[in-house]
Amino acid sequence: MFFNILRRCSIQANLRHINSFNLLRLSSSDGHQSEIKDALEIEAKLFGNSALKHEPVNTREALRKNRSKPYGARKTMEPFAKGAPSKFSASPASRSPFTHRTFSVPAPVIKDSELNLEFVRLTLQDPLTSTLLTTVRSKKRRDKNRQIIIEGRRLIQEALQCGLRMETLIFSQKNQLALVKEKVGYAQTETGTKIYKVPHHDLKTWSSLVTPPGLMAIFDRPSAKGLERNLLEQQRLGTQPLPITVVCDNIREPNNLGSVIRTCAALPCSQVVVTHGCCDPWESKALRGGCGGQFRVPILDDITWEELSLTIPPELADNCHIFIAENNQKKHVSHQTIDYTEISDVGAHNLLIIGGESHGVSEEAYRFMNTVGEKGKCVYIPLAAGIDSLNVASALTLLLFELRNKCNHQA
Repeated sequence: MFFNILRRCSIQANLRHINSFNLLRLSSSDGHQSEIKDALEIEAKLFGNSALKHEPVNTREALRKNRSKPYGARKTMEPFAKGAPSKFSASPASRSPFTHRTFSVPAPVIKDSELNLEFVRLTLQDPLTSTLLTTVRSKKRRDKNRQIIIEGRRLIQEALQCGLRMETLIFSQKNQLALVKEKVGYAQTETGTKIYKVPHHDLKTWSSLVTPPGLMAIFDRPSAKGLERNLLEQQRLGTQPLPITVVCDNIREPNNLGSVIRTCAALPCSQVVVTHGCCDPWESKALRGGCGGQFRVPILDDITWEELSLTIPPELADNCHIFIAENNQKKHVSHQTIDYTEISDVGAHNLLIIGGESHGVSEEAYRFMNTVGEKGKCVYIPLAAGIDSLNVASALTLLLFELRNKCNHQA
Protein backbone atom coordinates (compact mmCIF):
# COMPACT_ATOMS: atom_id res chain seq x y z
CA MET A 1 0.00 0.00 0.00
CA PHE A 2 2.72 2.40 1.04
CA PHE A 3 4.80 1.24 -1.90
CA ASN A 4 1.95 2.05 -4.30
CA ILE A 5 1.60 5.53 -2.85
CA LEU A 6 5.32 6.22 -3.35
CA ARG A 7 5.17 4.89 -6.89
CA ARG A 8 2.18 7.12 -7.73
CA CYS A 9 4.00 10.21 -6.37
CA SER A 10 7.12 9.50 -8.41
CA ILE A 11 5.05 9.02 -11.56
CA GLN A 12 3.28 12.38 -11.01
CA ALA A 13 6.65 14.06 -10.44
CA ASN A 14 7.98 12.58 -13.65
CA LEU A 15 4.90 13.78 -15.52
CA ARG A 16 5.37 17.31 -14.21
CA HIS A 17 9.05 17.22 -15.25
CA ILE A 18 8.13 15.99 -18.71
CA ASN A 19 5.47 18.71 -19.10
CA SER A 20 7.89 21.43 -18.03
CA PHE A 21 10.48 20.04 -20.44
CA ASN A 22 7.95 20.06 -23.28
CA LEU A 23 6.98 23.63 -22.45
CA LEU A 24 10.62 24.69 -22.42
CA ARG A 25 11.19 22.91 -25.73
CA LEU A 26 8.20 24.58 -27.33
CA SER A 27 9.24 28.00 -26.12
CA SER A 28 12.81 27.52 -27.33
CA SER A 29 11.64 26.30 -30.75
CA ASP A 30 9.39 29.37 -31.13
CA GLY A 31 12.30 31.67 -30.31
CA HIS A 32 14.54 29.86 -32.82
CA GLN A 33 11.92 30.22 -35.54
CA SER A 34 11.52 33.93 -34.87
CA GLU A 35 15.28 34.39 -35.12
CA ILE A 36 15.33 32.54 -38.45
CA LYS A 37 12.50 34.72 -39.70
CA ASP A 38 14.35 37.91 -38.69
CA ALA A 39 17.51 36.65 -40.37
CA LEU A 40 15.62 35.93 -43.59
CA GLU A 41 14.10 39.42 -43.60
CA ILE A 42 17.50 41.04 -43.09
CA GLU A 43 18.97 38.89 -45.86
CA ALA A 44 16.16 39.86 -48.24
CA LYS A 45 16.74 43.56 -47.55
CA LEU A 46 20.43 43.17 -48.16
CA PHE A 47 19.84 41.47 -51.52
CA GLY A 48 17.28 44.09 -52.46
CA ASN A 49 19.64 46.99 -51.68
CA SER A 50 22.50 45.31 -53.52
CA ALA A 51 20.73 46.06 -56.85
CA LEU A 52 21.05 49.80 -56.24
CA LYS A 53 23.86 51.58 -58.07
CA HIS A 54 25.69 54.14 -55.99
CA GLU A 55 27.57 56.86 -57.87
CA PRO A 56 29.60 59.80 -56.58
CA VAL A 57 27.72 63.11 -56.62
CA ASN A 58 29.25 66.46 -57.51
CA THR A 59 27.76 68.70 -54.84
CA ARG A 60 28.33 71.97 -56.69
CA GLU A 61 26.87 70.62 -59.92
CA ALA A 62 23.83 69.21 -58.10
CA LEU A 63 23.18 72.52 -56.34
CA ARG A 64 23.55 74.45 -59.58
CA LYS A 65 21.06 72.21 -61.43
CA ASN A 66 18.65 72.37 -58.51
CA ARG A 67 18.76 76.17 -58.43
CA SER A 68 18.37 76.47 -62.15
CA LYS A 69 15.00 74.67 -62.04
CA PRO A 70 11.88 76.61 -61.04
CA TYR A 71 10.37 75.59 -57.74
CA GLY A 72 7.23 74.14 -59.29
CA ALA A 73 9.22 71.93 -61.67
CA ARG A 74 11.15 70.09 -58.97
CA LYS A 75 10.10 66.52 -58.41
CA THR A 76 8.78 65.59 -55.00
CA MET A 77 9.83 62.34 -53.39
CA GLU A 78 7.14 59.67 -53.03
CA PRO A 79 8.53 56.97 -50.73
CA PHE A 80 5.15 55.31 -50.26
CA ALA A 81 2.70 53.83 -52.70
CA LYS A 82 0.14 56.16 -54.18
CA GLY A 83 -2.95 56.26 -51.99
CA ALA A 84 -1.31 54.41 -49.08
CA PRO A 85 -1.39 56.36 -45.80
CA SER A 86 1.96 57.15 -44.20
CA LYS A 87 2.50 57.41 -40.48
CA PHE A 88 5.02 60.18 -41.14
CA SER A 89 2.73 62.30 -43.33
CA ALA A 90 0.80 65.13 -41.79
CA SER A 91 -2.59 66.37 -42.81
CA PRO A 92 -2.79 69.72 -44.60
CA ALA A 93 -4.41 71.27 -41.55
CA SER A 94 -1.63 70.11 -39.24
CA ARG A 95 1.25 71.34 -41.43
CA SER A 96 3.15 74.28 -40.03
CA PRO A 97 2.85 77.55 -41.98
CA PHE A 98 6.58 78.06 -41.35
CA THR A 99 7.66 75.00 -43.39
CA HIS A 100 11.11 75.68 -44.91
CA ARG A 101 11.17 76.13 -48.67
CA THR A 102 14.17 77.03 -50.81
CA PHE A 103 13.60 79.97 -53.14
CA SER A 104 16.31 81.70 -55.16
CA VAL A 105 16.39 85.25 -53.88
CA PRO A 106 17.53 87.69 -56.60
CA ALA A 107 20.58 89.77 -55.84
CA PRO A 108 19.81 93.39 -54.95
CA VAL A 109 20.34 96.16 -57.48
CA ILE A 110 23.15 98.54 -56.51
CA LYS A 111 22.69 102.18 -57.54
CA ASP A 112 26.07 103.85 -57.89
CA SER A 113 25.65 107.61 -57.57
CA GLU A 114 29.25 108.27 -58.59
CA LEU A 115 28.95 106.46 -61.94
CA ASN A 116 25.22 107.09 -62.29
CA LEU A 117 24.74 103.42 -63.16
CA GLU A 118 22.82 100.47 -61.75
CA PHE A 119 24.38 97.01 -61.51
CA VAL A 120 23.97 93.68 -59.72
CA ARG A 121 26.78 91.94 -57.86
CA LEU A 122 26.79 88.24 -58.72
CA THR A 123 28.28 85.36 -56.76
CA LEU A 124 29.22 81.84 -57.78
CA GLN A 125 26.04 80.46 -56.19
CA ASP A 126 23.75 82.75 -58.18
CA PRO A 127 21.89 80.84 -60.96
CA LEU A 128 22.37 83.79 -63.30
CA THR A 129 26.12 83.30 -63.10
CA SER A 130 25.92 79.89 -64.77
CA THR A 131 23.54 81.30 -67.41
CA LEU A 132 25.97 84.07 -68.32
CA LEU A 133 28.86 81.62 -68.35
CA THR A 134 26.99 79.37 -70.80
CA THR A 135 26.28 82.34 -73.08
CA VAL A 136 29.92 83.41 -73.04
CA ARG A 137 31.33 79.92 -73.64
CA SER A 138 28.73 78.40 -76.00
CA LYS A 139 29.29 79.35 -79.64
CA LYS A 140 26.17 77.44 -80.64
CA ARG A 141 23.98 79.55 -78.37
CA ARG A 142 25.61 82.79 -79.54
CA ASP A 143 25.08 81.87 -83.20
CA LYS A 144 21.47 80.98 -82.52
CA ASN A 145 20.81 84.31 -80.80
CA ARG A 146 23.07 86.21 -83.26
CA GLN A 147 25.24 87.56 -80.46
CA ILE A 148 28.95 88.32 -80.10
CA ILE A 149 31.32 88.64 -77.14
CA ILE A 150 33.45 91.79 -77.01
CA GLU A 151 36.25 92.40 -74.52
CA GLY A 152 38.07 95.62 -73.78
CA ARG A 153 37.14 99.27 -73.45
CA ARG A 154 38.07 100.41 -76.98
CA LEU A 155 36.20 97.68 -78.82
CA ILE A 156 33.12 98.15 -76.64
CA GLN A 157 33.14 101.89 -77.36
CA GLU A 158 33.55 101.19 -81.08
CA ALA A 159 30.54 98.85 -81.06
CA LEU A 160 28.40 101.40 -79.22
CA GLN A 161 29.48 104.14 -81.62
CA CYS A 162 28.39 101.98 -84.58
CA GLY A 163 24.95 101.54 -83.04
CA LEU A 164 25.17 97.91 -81.89
CA ARG A 165 22.78 96.95 -79.11
CA MET A 166 24.56 95.95 -75.91
CA GLU A 167 22.50 93.40 -74.02
CA THR A 168 24.81 92.71 -71.07
CA LEU A 169 27.95 94.27 -69.63
CA ILE A 170 30.10 92.31 -67.15
CA PHE A 171 32.87 94.01 -65.20
CA SER A 172 35.17 93.18 -62.32
CA GLN A 173 36.82 96.51 -61.57
CA LYS A 174 34.99 99.74 -61.03
CA ASN A 175 37.75 101.91 -62.51
CA GLN A 176 37.35 100.11 -65.86
CA LEU A 177 33.62 100.75 -65.85
CA ALA A 178 34.23 104.42 -65.10
CA LEU A 179 36.07 104.79 -68.43
CA VAL A 180 32.93 103.97 -70.43
CA LYS A 181 30.26 105.23 -68.04
CA GLU A 182 28.79 107.86 -70.41
CA LYS A 183 28.08 105.54 -73.33
CA VAL A 184 27.13 102.63 -71.07
CA GLY A 185 24.76 104.88 -69.13
CA TYR A 186 23.09 105.92 -72.38
CA ALA A 187 22.77 102.29 -73.44
CA GLN A 188 21.29 101.33 -70.08
CA THR A 189 18.72 104.11 -70.33
CA GLU A 190 17.77 103.65 -73.98
CA THR A 191 18.03 99.87 -74.57
CA GLY A 192 17.89 98.45 -71.03
CA THR A 193 21.43 97.11 -70.86
CA LYS A 194 22.00 94.90 -67.81
CA ILE A 195 25.23 95.39 -65.87
CA TYR A 196 26.75 92.76 -63.57
CA LYS A 197 29.78 92.80 -61.33
CA VAL A 198 31.64 89.50 -60.87
CA PRO A 199 34.89 88.65 -59.05
CA HIS A 200 38.01 89.21 -61.13
CA HIS A 201 39.13 85.57 -60.89
CA ASP A 202 35.76 84.44 -62.32
CA LEU A 203 35.99 86.89 -65.22
CA LYS A 204 39.53 85.68 -65.84
CA THR A 205 38.27 82.12 -66.35
CA TRP A 206 35.58 83.34 -68.76
CA SER A 207 37.93 85.49 -70.83
CA SER A 208 39.84 84.19 -73.86
CA LEU A 209 42.68 86.67 -73.20
CA VAL A 210 45.80 85.99 -71.19
CA THR A 211 45.37 89.31 -69.38
CA PRO A 212 41.64 90.11 -69.26
CA PRO A 213 40.86 93.85 -69.42
CA GLY A 214 38.11 93.60 -66.80
CA LEU A 215 35.27 94.46 -69.20
CA MET A 216 33.22 91.97 -71.20
CA ALA A 217 30.01 92.68 -73.11
CA ILE A 218 27.39 90.67 -74.97
CA PHE A 219 26.23 92.51 -78.11
CA ASP A 220 23.76 91.76 -80.86
CA ARG A 221 25.38 91.37 -84.27
CA PRO A 222 25.17 94.35 -86.62
CA SER A 223 21.77 94.56 -88.25
CA ALA A 224 21.04 95.54 -91.83
CA LYS A 225 19.43 98.74 -90.62
CA GLY A 226 22.49 99.65 -88.58
CA LEU A 227 24.86 98.99 -91.48
CA GLU A 228 22.68 101.09 -93.78
CA ARG A 229 22.79 103.92 -91.25
CA ASN A 230 26.59 103.73 -91.17
CA LEU A 231 26.69 103.77 -94.98
CA LEU A 232 24.57 106.92 -95.10
CA GLU A 233 26.86 108.54 -92.57
CA GLN A 234 29.92 107.69 -94.69
CA GLN A 235 28.24 109.09 -97.79
CA ARG A 236 27.40 112.26 -95.89
CA LEU A 237 31.09 112.62 -95.05
CA GLY A 238 32.05 112.08 -98.72
CA THR A 239 33.09 108.41 -98.67
CA GLN A 240 31.53 106.07 -101.22
CA PRO A 241 31.91 102.26 -100.96
CA LEU A 242 33.75 100.77 -103.92
CA PRO A 243 32.05 98.20 -106.19
CA ILE A 244 34.29 95.45 -104.82
CA THR A 245 33.36 92.27 -102.96
CA VAL A 246 36.22 90.53 -101.16
CA VAL A 247 35.80 86.75 -101.00
CA CYS A 248 37.80 84.96 -98.27
CA ASP A 249 38.80 81.40 -99.17
CA ASN A 250 40.58 78.97 -96.84
CA ILE A 251 41.55 81.61 -94.27
CA ARG A 252 41.85 79.60 -91.07
CA GLU A 253 43.61 82.10 -88.78
CA PRO A 254 41.17 84.41 -86.89
CA ASN A 255 43.69 87.27 -86.58
CA ASN A 256 44.32 87.24 -90.33
CA LEU A 257 40.60 87.20 -91.11
CA GLY A 258 40.08 90.11 -88.73
CA SER A 259 42.84 92.07 -90.45
CA VAL A 260 41.26 91.36 -93.86
CA ILE A 261 37.91 92.71 -92.67
CA ARG A 262 39.63 95.74 -91.17
CA THR A 263 41.25 96.53 -94.53
CA CYS A 264 37.93 96.12 -96.35
CA ALA A 265 36.24 98.52 -93.93
CA ALA A 266 39.02 101.08 -94.36
CA LEU A 267 38.71 101.21 -98.16
CA PRO A 268 35.65 100.72 -97.94
CA CYS A 269 34.43 97.70 -99.92
CA SER A 270 30.80 96.93 -100.66
CA GLN A 271 30.83 93.68 -98.69
CA VAL A 272 32.93 90.77 -97.43
CA VAL A 273 32.02 87.15 -98.18
CA VAL A 274 33.47 84.43 -95.92
CA THR A 275 33.18 81.05 -97.61
CA HIS A 276 32.50 77.76 -95.91
CA GLY A 277 35.73 76.40 -94.40
CA CYS A 278 37.10 79.70 -93.12
CA CYS A 279 37.24 80.54 -89.45
CA ASP A 280 34.43 82.40 -87.72
CA PRO A 281 34.56 86.18 -88.38
CA TRP A 282 32.66 86.79 -85.14
CA GLU A 283 35.09 84.87 -82.95
CA SER A 284 36.81 86.88 -80.22
CA LYS A 285 40.26 86.88 -81.85
CA ALA A 286 38.82 87.85 -85.22
CA LEU A 287 36.94 90.75 -83.62
CA ARG A 288 40.11 92.03 -81.97
CA GLY A 289 42.01 91.70 -85.25
CA GLY A 290 39.23 93.58 -87.06
CA CYS A 291 39.37 96.53 -84.60
CA GLY A 292 35.71 97.29 -85.23
CA GLY A 293 35.74 96.56 -88.97
CA GLN A 294 33.01 93.94 -88.53
CA PHE A 295 30.69 96.71 -87.32
CA ARG A 296 31.11 98.87 -90.44
CA VAL A 297 31.06 96.58 -93.49
CA PRO A 298 28.41 93.97 -94.45
CA ILE A 299 29.66 90.40 -93.84
CA LEU A 300 28.15 87.25 -95.32
CA ASP A 301 29.65 84.23 -93.61
CA ASP A 302 29.55 80.46 -94.19
CA ILE A 303 28.71 80.90 -97.89
CA THR A 304 29.15 77.95 -100.24
CA TRP A 305 30.51 78.32 -103.78
CA GLU A 306 27.09 77.47 -105.17
CA GLU A 307 25.63 80.42 -103.22
CA LEU A 308 28.41 82.89 -104.10
CA SER A 309 26.79 84.06 -107.34
CA LEU A 310 23.73 85.15 -105.35
CA THR A 311 25.83 87.70 -103.43
CA ILE A 312 26.50 89.70 -106.60
CA PRO A 313 24.04 92.61 -107.09
CA PRO A 314 21.58 91.42 -109.79
CA GLU A 315 21.70 94.68 -111.75
CA LEU A 316 25.52 94.42 -112.01
CA ALA A 317 25.88 90.67 -112.63
CA ASP A 318 26.31 91.02 -116.43
CA ASN A 319 29.39 93.21 -116.01
CA CYS A 320 31.08 91.50 -113.07
CA HIS A 321 34.83 90.82 -113.15
CA ILE A 322 36.52 88.21 -110.96
CA PHE A 323 40.14 88.42 -109.76
CA ILE A 324 42.06 85.74 -107.89
CA ALA A 325 45.14 86.66 -105.87
CA GLU A 326 47.67 83.87 -106.38
CA ASN A 327 51.28 83.84 -105.21
CA ASN A 328 51.89 80.13 -105.77
CA GLN A 329 54.60 79.99 -108.45
CA LYS A 330 53.43 76.56 -109.66
CA LYS A 331 50.03 77.94 -110.64
CA HIS A 332 51.29 80.98 -112.50
CA VAL A 333 51.81 79.10 -115.77
CA SER A 334 48.71 76.92 -115.68
CA HIS A 335 46.36 79.83 -114.94
CA GLN A 336 48.19 82.56 -116.92
CA THR A 337 48.60 85.01 -114.06
CA ILE A 338 49.44 88.68 -114.61
CA ASP A 339 51.12 91.33 -112.50
CA TYR A 340 48.56 93.12 -110.35
CA THR A 341 49.73 96.47 -111.72
CA GLU A 342 48.82 95.31 -115.25
CA ILE A 343 45.09 95.14 -114.54
CA SER A 344 43.63 97.20 -117.34
CA ASP A 345 39.92 96.72 -117.06
CA VAL A 346 37.48 96.52 -114.17
CA GLY A 347 33.77 95.86 -114.17
CA ALA A 348 30.68 97.52 -112.79
CA HIS A 349 31.20 95.13 -109.90
CA ASN A 350 34.34 93.17 -109.01
CA LEU A 351 35.04 90.07 -106.95
CA LEU A 352 38.50 89.68 -105.43
CA ILE A 353 39.15 86.16 -104.12
CA ILE A 354 42.01 85.79 -101.67
CA GLY A 355 43.17 82.63 -99.89
CA GLY A 356 45.02 81.80 -96.72
CA GLU A 357 48.80 81.67 -96.45
CA SER A 358 49.04 77.93 -95.74
CA HIS A 359 46.18 76.51 -97.86
CA GLY A 360 45.96 79.10 -100.65
CA VAL A 361 43.06 79.44 -103.05
CA SER A 362 40.90 76.36 -103.60
CA GLU A 363 40.09 74.74 -106.94
CA GLU A 364 36.46 75.76 -106.48
CA ALA A 365 37.58 79.38 -106.76
CA TYR A 366 39.20 78.74 -110.14
CA ARG A 367 36.10 76.94 -111.40
CA PHE A 368 34.00 79.91 -110.30
CA MET A 369 36.36 82.34 -112.09
CA ASN A 370 36.09 80.33 -115.31
CA THR A 371 32.31 80.91 -115.39
CA VAL A 372 32.85 84.52 -116.50
CA GLY A 373 35.36 83.69 -119.22
CA GLU A 374 37.71 86.54 -120.17
CA LYS A 375 36.39 88.67 -117.33
CA GLY A 376 38.20 86.44 -114.88
CA LYS A 377 41.91 87.00 -114.22
CA CYS A 378 44.52 85.56 -111.89
CA VAL A 379 46.91 88.20 -110.50
CA TYR A 380 50.07 88.05 -108.43
CA ILE A 381 52.36 90.43 -106.53
CA PRO A 382 56.02 90.24 -107.62
CA LEU A 383 58.33 89.60 -104.67
CA ALA A 384 62.06 89.49 -104.09
CA ALA A 385 63.93 86.24 -104.60
CA GLY A 386 63.60 83.84 -101.70
CA ILE A 387 60.35 85.38 -100.41
CA ASP A 388 57.43 83.01 -100.88
CA SER A 389 54.45 85.20 -100.03
CA LEU A 390 53.12 88.16 -98.11
CA ASN A 391 50.80 88.13 -95.19
CA VAL A 392 47.24 87.79 -96.47
CA ALA A 393 46.21 91.19 -95.09
CA SER A 394 49.29 92.91 -96.58
CA ALA A 395 48.68 91.36 -99.99
CA LEU A 396 45.03 92.33 -99.89
CA THR A 397 45.91 95.94 -99.06
CA LEU A 398 48.08 96.27 -102.17
CA LEU A 399 45.49 94.67 -104.45
CA LEU A 400 42.55 96.68 -103.10
CA PHE A 401 44.23 100.05 -103.43
CA GLU A 402 45.31 99.18 -106.96
CA LEU A 403 41.73 98.21 -107.82
CA ARG A 404 40.49 101.42 -106.25
CA ASN A 405 42.77 103.46 -108.51
CA LYS A 406 41.48 101.55 -111.54
CA CYS A 407 37.84 102.04 -110.50
CA ASN A 408 38.31 105.77 -109.88
CA HIS A 409 40.15 106.21 -113.18
CA GLN A 410 37.43 104.35 -115.10
CA ALA A 411 34.68 106.35 -113.40
